[in-house]
Amino acid sequence: MKYAEIISAEEWDNFVAKRRNKKFHEVSDKNRKRASKPAYPYKKGRTGYARLQQRILAEEKSDATSLPEHVLWKVARVGKDGVVVEAVQNVYDECETLSQTLPSTEVQDCRSVLSRVLNVPEYSGRVRGKGFGVTPSSFYKKPKTKNPTNKEVMETLAELRAQVLELQKENARYREERCGSEAKDTSDRASINCQPKFPEGTTPCQLYLSSPTYRIVGKGKVHNTSETTLMRDAVGSFVGWPSDLIFPDAGTPTRPTHKAGKGISRRIESIASQKEVPGRKLKKAGKDIPTTSGTKSQIMMRLEKMVKESDIMHGAIRSVDFDEGVFGIAHSEIIAKEDMQQLFEHEELGIAVIHTYIWYMYDTLMRGTELCNRFNFIAASRINTTFITKNPTSVKNELVDRFMAAGDNTTPSLYFLPFNSGNGGHWVLVAMDLSRLMYYLDSAILKFRSKKNYRNRKDITWVRVQCPQQNNSVDCGFFVLRFMRDIIALNRIDIPKMYFDEYKSYSRAHLDEMKDELCQFIIDQRII
Repeated sequence: MKYAEIISAEEWDNFVAKRRNKKFHEVSDKNRKRASKPAYPYKKGRTGYARLQQRILAEEKSDATSLPEHVLWKVARVGKDGVVVEAVQNVYDECETLSQTLPSTEVQDCRSVLSRVLNVPEYSGRVRGKGFGVTPSSFYKKPKTKNPTNKEVMETLAELRAQVLELQKENARYREERCGSEAKDTSDRASINCQPKFPEGTTPCQLYLSSPTYRIVGKGKVHNTSETTLMRDAVGSFVGWPSDLIFPDAGTPTRPTHKAGKGISRRIESIASQKEVPGRKLKKAGKDIPTTSGTKSQIMMRLEKMVKESDIMHGAIRSVDFDEGVFGIAHSEIIAKEDMQQLFEHEELGIAVIHTYIWYMYDTLMRGTELCNRFNFIAASRINTTFITKNPTSVKNELVDRFMAAGDNTTPSLYFLPFNSGNGGHWVLVAMDLSRLMYYLDSAILKFRSKKNYRNRKDITWVRVQCPQQNNSVDCGFFVLRFMRDIIALNRIDIPKMYFDEYKSYSRAHLDEMKDELCQFIIDQRII
C-alpha cells in the first residue's frame, strides 16, 4: 500500500512474481557473484554514469556534451578521500597513450579505447564507461554497413562483364578503322603498323627497326609452324633449351638444379600430358614432398631458418615489386613476419601469401608462353566486400581496366579472382570466361543455390563447380591456389562442373607441395 499512488496492484503483483521466478534468481545470483569482487570497484554509490557526467561538466562549466569513456571511468572509481588507486591510474594512462596512437577512424568503432585496454569480453548493445541505455549506434552515430551477399557480388560481376564486352567491341571497331586508314598510306611506317598475317611454313621477310626511324636492317625467313610439343616434331628446326640442361657429348652430366626464368624452382607435380600444356612443362614432384600432415620439408626449414636470422623477426618488412604482367598493372606487396608464419604453421592465408603464389605461377608456368593469353589474374586486394560496399563504381572501373589491359581479348581466356568475404573471412575462387561463362569454386559450401539466383542477364551462365572440399577451417586459401594451379597446368578454359578427374580431392601432400614451391620461390627471388 506504500506505493499505491505510484503503481497499480496489477503492476505490483507482476513485480513480485518476477522477483520470485527461479530464472530471475539464477541470473541475479550469477551477476551478484560477478560483481562481488570487481577488479576496479565503482565508488559513486547510486550515482550513475549519466548523472556523474552531468555533474562534472557542470562543475567545469564545459561546453562539451560528453566525456571520454576512460576519463569518466576513472572519476567513477575515486572515493571520498580523492585517492586514485594505482591499478585504476595504470588503466587510465594506457588509455591516454592508446588514444593518441590510434587513427581517429579506428577509435570510433564498437570497441572503445577503454574496452581495448581492459581486454575483457563486451556485451552487445552497450558502451563501457557510459552507463545504462547508451548503445554503440547512438553513441558513435556510425551507420551500419552490410556486407553484400553472394548474389549481389555475382550480379555486380555480371554487369561488369556486359560493360567489358561492349568496350571490347568498340575497341575492335576502332582497331579495324585505324588499320584500314593506315593501309592507304604507302610509307614504310604504315606497312609496319598493320601487322601482316604470315602464311604457314617458311617465308622470306625483311627486318625493320622503329627507332629512331623506321628502316630496314636485314633480311631473313619467317618460320610460321605449329608449336612443337614432342622432341620428334622438332627434328630439323631450332628449339630453345635451358642452358643448365645442355651438356657437351664428352661431358658426364651431374644432377642439375632445375631452374627457370629468374631462378625459380621447377619442382612441380606433373598433372597434364605433354600435349595438354603448351610452353612450360610441369615436372613430377620429388621425394622431398611431405606425405604426412605436420612434416616440414628441407626447403621449408631452410627458409624458416633464414627468416629467424633476419630482421623480419624484429618487426621489419619487405616491400616486393611484382612484374606488371601478373595483375596487368604495377603492383607491390608487403611481406612481414605474420605472412611467413602462415606458410610455416599452415595457418589461414592472407592476401600477401595469395598474391605471392600467383606471382610464382605467372613466372614459372606462364611467362613467355601462350598461357599468358589464356589466363589472367585479378588482385584480391582491389576487389573485396569492403570496396564493393563503400565504392562499387571504383570496383567496376578496376575490373574494366583489368579486362582491357589484356589486349583485344579475341582469344578465349579465363580471369581468376580470389575473393574474400573480409574480416578474415572465407576464400573462394571466381573464374570468369568473358565470352560465355562464370565459374564459382568454393571449397567449403557443398550445397549451391539455384543458378537463377545468380543470373542478371540471359546470356550469362554461372557454373557452381563441384570442386574438392576442405575438412577444416584454415585450408580455403590453399585450395583456391590449388584450383588455379590445376586449371593453368591442364590449360583448360572450360572447367567441368564436377571438376577434373585428375583431382577429385586434395590431400595434405598436395597443399604441402605448393608451400614448398612458394618457399623455393621466395628464396630464389631473395625476398628475405
